[in-house]
Amino acid sequence: MLSNDQIIKLELTQQQLELNNRRERYEYLGILSEYQLHPPSIINNLEYSKLNPYQHFLFKRVLHGLNVYKPEEVKKLHWDKKRRITRVWKRAQKEINAWKQYLCNKKINLYLRKTFKCSPLALYIASIPPEETLEDYTNTMTFKELGIKYEDVILKFMSLGLLPRNYLTIKPNVNQKSLI
Repeated sequence: MLSNDQIIKLELTQQQLELNNRRERYEYLGILSEYQLHPPSIINNLEYSKLNPYQHFLFKRVLHGLNVYKPEEVKKLHWDKKRRITRVWKRAQKEINAWKQYLCNKKINLYLRKTFKCSPLALYIASIPPEETLEDYTNTMTFKELGIKYEDVILKFMSLGLLPRNYLTIKPNVNQKSLI
């Protein structure tokens, strides 16, 4: 059987769990809006290889900008459309760079905390929040090195508004002759 001390500890942990559950039930964690916009059934079934051609084109246009088009097609584009595509592409590149820096900062902070447990310099460096990124520094690591999949990039672009909110449900226009 359990001793009195063990019973008291169990009751205490049970009370703490009940308090945590009660707090979680009433606190807004900020994730409800994501579930409303993108139901888990759609997000869980997201595979880069299963995108339709129009979705693939939109994603590549945000990721690569005007390089998606052939030089002849770029000349045919309206000047305002070129400007808009370039602006979205530059913002996407800036956001990807910041995201890569954030992931690298998290990994290096974890490494420093584990490796140099007693070093005050390492602990000071690790105490700098990973959200602090440098805009003038370009992260050259690839998505593969950081463990980022295209599905993650698509969801990131959707959350930033670089891809439309209904991106996962967009159907290609059958009557459209080209994607220009």
